[in-house]
Amino acid sequence: MKKAVLIFSILLVGFQLSAKEKVEIPAQKSVELTYAEYANYDVKLINKSGKQIDVAVLDSKTRKQVSGFGLGPMGKAVLYVAAGNILKLRNTSSKDISITLDFVERKSKPKTVSNTEKVNFTLHNSSLKSIPLIIPNVMNPNLSPMSNSGVSLEMGQKIYLRKGIGKVLILTVDENIKTGDKVDVAKLVRNIKKD
Repeated sequence: MKKAVLIFSILLVGFQLSAKEKVEIPAQKSVELTYAEYANYDVKLINKSGKQIDVAVLDSKTRKQVSGFGLGPMGKAVLYVAAGNILKLRNTSSKDISITLDFVERKSKPKTVSNTEKVNFTLHNSSLKSIPLIIPNVMNPNLSPMSNSGVSLEMGQKIYLRKGIGKVLILTVDENIKTGDKVDVAKLVRNIKKD
């Protein structure tokens, strides 16, 4: 009997983790989410609302933003949220929207917290096409056409263009990027394609 209860519990937990959850975000409001699953899984966000939302990860003790970006009107992103931290989703539009949240297997181990300096800057997509990116151990955003995504990244952080099942390095955060800068990702991609 104990074995049957244990198997049922494992199946129930497995079902709960594979089930997608709709998250409702009222107009001009934010929702803050905390889950025990942050310890073992990455968070996948799917926005089909037609409206951009602001995504931020907050330190639960200091309430300071650890990372953040804008998720485009039809965007998808997979991001790492440290155990105990808060995922904050903000709807800046005048209509209520809902997005899908799912927990997915973590592909790589998250980096340990370091004292490395972070730079707050903007990734800008000046093109009319979405640009799929991989920012290891942070998130895998899809930059929507003509959009901006604010990020807070450590010096040395690499940003890749996702190409099929592969990736191409397009940027390494260094001292040339200053707080408040706007980096044109579409231009970086064009330069890679020329080479």
